Amino acid sequence: MATEVKLPELGEGVEDAAVSRWLVKVGDQVKAGDVILEVATDKVDTEVTAPADGAVLQINADEGEIVALDAVLAVIGAEGESTADDAPKAAPKPPASAPDADAADAEPASTAVEVSVNGHEVKATPVAKRIAAEKGVSLDGVTGSGPGGAITKEDVLAAADGKGPAPAQTEALPGDLADVPTLSVQRLAAEHNLDLSEIAGGRPLSALTRYDVLSAVASREAGKPVTVEPRFLAPQGAPTPAAPPEQPTSEPPAAKPTPPPSAPTEPRGGETLVAHSRMRAAVARNTTQSAFTAPHVTAWWDVDMTAVLGHRKAHKAEFAAGGVNLTVTAYLIESIVAGLKAVPAANASYTDEGVVLKHYYNVGMAVALPPDQHGLGGLIVPVIKNAGDLNLMGIARAVNDLAEKARANKLRGEDLQDGTFTLTNYGTSGSVFQTPIIVQPQVGILGTGAIEKRPVVVSNGSPLEANLGDYLTFKPMMTMALSYDHRVLDGATADAFCAEVKKALEGYR
Repeated sequence: MATEVKLPELGEGVEDAAVSRWLVKVGDQVKAGDVILEVATDKVDTEVTAPADGAVLQINADEGEIVALDAVLAVIGAEGESTADDAPKAAPKPPASAPDADAADAEPASTAVEVSVNGHEVKATPVAKRIAAEKGVSLDGVTGSGPGGAITKEDVLAAADGKGPAPAQTEALPGDLADVPTLSVQRLAAEHNLDLSEIAGGRPLSALTRYDVLSAVASREAGKPVTVEPRFLAPQGAPTPAAPPEQPTSEPPAAKPTPPPSAPTEPRGGETLVAHSRMRAAVARNTTQSAFTAPHVTAWWDVDMTAVLGHRKAHKAEFAAGGVNLTVTAYLIESIVAGLKAVPAANASYTDEGVVLKHYYNVGMAVALPPDQHGLGGLIVPVIKNAGDLNLMGIARAVNDLAEKARANKLRGEDLQDGTFTLTNYGTSGSVFQTPIIVQPQVGILGTGAIEKRPVVVSNGSPLEANLGDYLTFKPMMTMALSYDHRVLDGATADAFCAEVKKALEGYR
């Protein structure tokens, strides 16, 4: 019997993938375990292997196509074999529907679904809905040419071509991708037939969240205009939507930032336009979304690293004999776990219903990938699972393994999921301190700077009053920066976490 080829587990938060490259074609013979195609997500590249021996009977996705996690990418079986499951895929489309040039977007009219728009029903195929969301086209104003008046992909594209230039409020922040919201946001907007450019209200589309779409849906269902988030202003010269009459106007609206103008897309003399890589686009989108989602506050603490460096020097050879490179990062992660155990609120995530406390400690560590010829690098965050159950040797071994896999582009989806807190050790590149951006939906990220000798006053009496016992010495010091979500942590709890991390680092013997 023929065997379906589907995507493997790609990790938390991944909802679809793009087919990067097929390594086989229809008719090729493959063995179970052979790599037959490569797929890509925002987080990781993955090889898909053949689940059984046989011939490639069918390939259902083109290179570059975005596929759902449960999609059947190909069928493998004996030559000439066919199954009942394959029949619908091979069935001809109704003659009333013109053949589609793009096989990936070709859908029979029976897949058309009805959505409610302004009190009446609109019939559109799923592909038409998706493209409408991507292009910012409202299905309410599109005339369907498909069977039964269904809106097709061609109808949406024709409407998009006639819209003219995009409105000013969709201009991007520099370095971001204004027309590329997350795929989950695109699908949700298409499901409810909402215009993403209307919801954005001056933000880049990449900054939109599912909450923004659901809020707009709630406004429409309540009979109110689709409103813009109150913390954003429309760009100068853009129309400002009037407040509903029932809204009180006694208080002036709070001042809100206006996004800066987007950078020019056409390079001038002496300039080079380097297209965003998939990873750089993902970093831009995710950091922008995090900055707009969580109110960031950062606390800086100085730590004396004398104990860590002394302990590392005394045990480095012992660890090396076991095949493990003992790095400072391992000490940092072990100390983070101590801080998370002492302050459970730091190991949590925020939801509208409440704070979700995590009783396991999965610590992500940001790994910088080598820059390209333009100096543009990448960043990926593999996760050390159950770090609270590991000793220093186990943590050091995990750090080594994940860092090597990241730089060799061999991370799998499960290596990147379920993180509860993140460490970014930018001190390895010489930086003293930075302001890290939280990895959503976590509530904190600890940044650690370079270790350097600094003059430190040692007091044998009062720490704040001059006395004869004071003296100046030089110690290896490190500044750490905790960026935290102020919806969950405040100054007191954030400082309590930092104090525990400092205590653990200065307490090695």
